[in-house]
Parts: sequence; C-alpha cells; structure tokens
Amino acid sequence: MNVLTNVLTAAGFREHVSEQRYTVMRQPIIDLADGHIHHYEWLVRFEGQGTEGVLRPAEISGVIRDLDLSMLAQAILVLNKDPDGAGIAINLSGASVDRETFKPSVMACLTALEASPSQLVIELTESWDMDRLDLAESLITELKQRGHPVCLDDVGAGAASIRYLRALPANWLKIDGQFVVAAYENARDRAILKALLTLREPLDVKFIAEGIETKELLDFVSRLGIDAAQGYALGKPEPETRIA
Repeated sequence: MNVLTNVLTAAGFREHVSEQRYTVMRQPIIDLADGHIHHYEWLVRFEGQGTEGVLRPAEISGVIRDLDLSMLAQAILVLNKDPDGAGIAINLSGASVDRETFKPSVMACLTALEASPSQLVIELTESWDMDRLDLAESLITELKQRGHPVCLDDVGAGAASIRYLRALPANWLKIDGQFVVAAYENARDRAILKALLTLREPLDVKFIAEGIETKELLDFVSRLGIDAAQGYALGKPEPETRIA
C-alpha cells in the first residue's frame, strides 16, 4: 500500500499523525498597514502529497481531530521556546469542533502554553458544515476570553459563511481567495465584498485576504482597506524552522 492510499484510511491517517510523518509549513500573513509579518499560518504536507484529497476523508472519519491537536501541541512548544517571535495560526476543522469531546482536549493542550495567548491564533475552517454551532460558539468564546485571536477561514467560499458569521464571535474574517479574485474581476462580487467590509466596526473584526498571488490583487485589497493579506505575492509556504 503506498503512502497516499495509506493516509486516506482512518488508521493510516492516525498513524501518520502520531508518528509526525508530515511536514509543517508556514506562510506569512502580512499587515497591510506597515508591511510587516503579523503572524504565520501553519499548513501541513503529507510526505510530498500536500493535503489534496487527504483531509476530507479524515474529517468524515473523525480522525482529523488527531491532526488538529498535534498541530496545536507543536505550536505551543514553538511559542514557548520563541515567545518573542512571530505568532502562529493553527487550523481547527469544523469536523473536530462539532464533537463534544473536542473542547476539553483543546483546553487541556492550552494549559502547557507559557507564551502570550495573543501569539496563538485559532482558525476555524469552513470545509465542514457544522451541525452543532453551539459547540463552536462555546469553544470560540472561551478561546477569546483566554486572549487567543480567533479567525473564521474561507469566508465567502461556501453556504455556511452567513451561519458562522451570525453565530461565532471571531476577531478576524479571512476572505476566500477565489472570492477576492472574483471581486477584482467583476462589479457584482466587488459590491458584495465591499458590503462585507462594512461589518468591521459593528462586529469588531478585521479582515485577511487570502490567495493574493499578484501585485494587482495586492494593490486591489490594499485600496479596499483590508487589514492583512496572504498569498504568493507576499510569501510562499516554507518549512517551519522553529520545530525541533
């Protein structure tokens, strides 16, 4: 059985995670006001396979929880060793958050954090349409109370965006890259994006534009007043060097 086939099974995925047979990559999130790195998002690559076709089966089987907690634990170790370095954003899948047992596991991990909670950003992905938004709200509310910034990922990518915006009190909204490109190319999507940006003060949120692959897109989101951006025009994913 080859690596890709193995990692697509629940048992194989869990084995890959427990043995850390994956690479942590980091990609910078740039503050558009000053051009400095605000924090890094951590991404995962499975032995050259990336994540294409890998994460969805793990969400369906529930073993994505193992990866989420593994990445969280590693981020805590790095931040404890390098408390003055750039912050880290780790992703929590909606499929993990949708389970009642997940919040206690997250809170148990966080007891090891010695660095400032503001250095650890929690991104909630929209790849899974959660049934139990009450569980997500409970987790996010406690994370914010502890001082962790919370980001809703992929806003504008799926049907769940409005449900999540209504229910979940985030600090950051990350605009899906395809939505950004559509807004750049046509007036209708641009009007929708501009309307979304008017939520900044009423919801007390900031915005990250992802998928910024060209200077033209970077100029576009800067003119719109988006707070931060991520993409190849600003920095490609690279191996996280702070992991022992």
